Amino acid sequence: MSLIVEEKNNILIYEKEIKLNQILKEQISRSKNLNIYSISEEKKLLEIFQLVKVNSLILNLNHLNENLITSIKSYINSDRIFSILGYYKKNHIFLDIEKIKVKYFIKPFKIIDLVNDIEKFLNLEISNKSNILLSNNLKFLPYERVLLNLKTKNREYLTEKENKLLFYLYNNQSVKITKNDLLSAVWGISANINTHTLETHVYRLKQKLSKVDRNLLFLLSNKNSLYTIQFEKK
Repeated sequence: MSLIVEEKNNILIYEKEIKLNQILKEQISRSKNLNIYSISEEKKLLEIFQLVKVNSLILNLNHLNENLITSIKSYINSDRIFSILGYYKKNHIFLDIEKIKVKYFIKPFKIIDLVNDIEKFLNLEISNKSNILLSNNLKFLPYERVLLNLKTKNREYLTEKENKLLFYLYNNQSVKITKNDLLSAVWGISANINTHTLETHVYRLKQKLSKVDRNLLFLLSNKNSLYTIQFEKK
């Protein structure tokens, strides 16, 4: 089996109670930055470990056995998971893990309270893991849509489209991409969106980057309808 690499953060829910499993998946799936894998069987949980790069686990600790705990610890040692959220009632098994952050919830609880706490925890962890240094002083926080100068503390807020554009451009540096690639990645469609719209967003993004860090050169060249992106320091 080949490894599936996802651009989004992958969250794996392991809950044997089908109703609770579905509720957690539906509620947490509201975030557009997450892929949710919802598992109720031990065998399928182990299969997912082989197929998907899981970033966070949400587990009913009462449903764990020694075999699963061993598998989880082995997976953690592969430096993939960055957080675990476990909930339980009495007679549970704690995960004795020091390498990553683990948060526990005690049953009984209100579903809405659990989901809210999970979302806050995941948003914080994902944001911390997803910050990008564009230069020595300039940090890009895509999940907050913020450009931050670490030295001056100046910041600029990006629109949703500017944020998507910068994230896509950063991940495709020195790669020749078409105008339609950019339009599709940012707007989701290529029809009804013209080159002027793209150029306007690129211009505004350049302005914001320059405003926060004047020592960063953001180069977007267009040759034969193919775009090439580079980030350089002056």
